[in-house]
Amino acid sequence: MKRMLSYFKPLNRLARAQTKWRDTHASNPSFELLAQLPSTELLAPNASLFEIDILCLDFETTGLNPNKDQILSIGYVEMQKGMLNLSSCEETFIKDSSGINAQSAVINQITPEMLTTGQALDEAMEGLFATMVDKIVLVHGLTVEKSFLEHYLQQRFGIAMPPLLWLDTLLIEKMLVTNRHMREEGDYRLSSIRQRYGLPEYPSHGALIDAVATGELLLALMSKCFGQSKPRLEEVYDIHHYELTTNG
Repeated sequence: MKRMLSYFKPLNRLARAQTKWRDTHASNPSFELLAQLPSTELLAPNASLFEIDILCLDFETTGLNPNKDQILSIGYVEMQKGMLNLSSCEETFIKDSSGINAQSAVINQITPEMLTTGQALDEAMEGLFATMVDKIVLVHGLTVEKSFLEHYLQQRFGIAMPPLLWLDTLLIEKMLVTNRHMREEGDYRLSSIRQRYGLPEYPSHGALIDAVATGELLLALMSKCFGQSKPRLEEVYDIHHYELTTNG
């Protein structure tokens, strides 16, 4: 019975999905580029979450539809042993101003001039994939980063995105709301959740700042959930995965 229950554990299901992806796409010329991305084979479920390197990631885009919208900038910072390593901060602007208009410039605080010295999307993605190796990927609002990465890989290489071990601070916060109506109707913007946890408001908005803000929020969420105890990877992923399951 214990073995049967273990079979259905979210991390074990993810591991099987990753194995299936590798078996399916091993012949694709781009396989090696993606095969090094985070794999559950390297992670012990009982390990403390903060024993594992985490990449806090954020995209700024012209919209939410990867079929017609563009990535404007990519920001990330690494978390090691439960601490943000600010020396690892990176923000890359994508060299393409065609998606910039007055509204997106105000929201993202990115202008066409800022993008003229940016990197090509392929170059930026190659750097991102290299940084993602052996790390859990943390975001706030999984849909944006996941859908844009999936679209890029399909359009550029004709390959499906491998199943990754994502953590989403938005989904974790939703699971901490016990009232179901409040859970569905609540305000889950990054700035709003940070305010509820007494975290400072940043004066500006951008991919790197939001990546740092997401990492700080994860630490606050883990403190609320586990207090002084060390959060185990399996426990955190189970919380996260339950929200994904009940809503989809």
